[in-house]
Amino acid sequence: MGKREKSVTRSFRISESAFKALEEDAGRRNISVNTLVNQLILAHTNLGRFLDKFGTIRMVRPSFACLLNACSDKSLIEIAQSLALDTPKTIILAKYGVISLRTVLDYIRTMTTYGGWGEYSELETPGKLIVTETHNLGPKGSLFISHVLESVLGLANIHPKTSLSEHAIIFEI
Repeated sequence: MGKREKSVTRSFRISESAFKALEEDAGRRNISVNTLVNQLILAHTNLGRFLDKFGTIRMVRPSFACLLNACSDKSLIEIAQSLALDTPKTIILAKYGVISLRTVLDYIRTMTTYGGWGEYSELETPGKLIVTETHNLGPKGSLFISHVLESVLGLANIHPKTSLSEHAIIFEI
């Protein structure tokens, strides 16, 4: 993990019903309201404000999995590869100003963390970096996500060795 970021103290007015909903949600997650609000703000600043420019929709994972399963493997691969060429490139350039291995990996980490793709982990070993993306979308999810991420990595001229399982994608860079 990186260095802990400095925090600032600010006060905001929010409706009582919004505060009660935050308290309930924080209680269910066993975290403080402060932590929950910080997570929500981070989700917006790290991803939401960029996605807002493109117009997004939210969909529950089982519905998305149904769409994936309705597509042929060939169609999924074609769609995944074409998706990576526009929006991710624009977001990476808007956020960082440059496309590099680090900015592409940060984009992938951000989409995983705040975009609901699954879970991201990174392990650096001598001579290689191993990136693992886990999810609960099944084999078609692995196929789709792997081709999106391979195409995004391709923006930085990175062509990883990829391994797939039903619920994980592993890249060796």
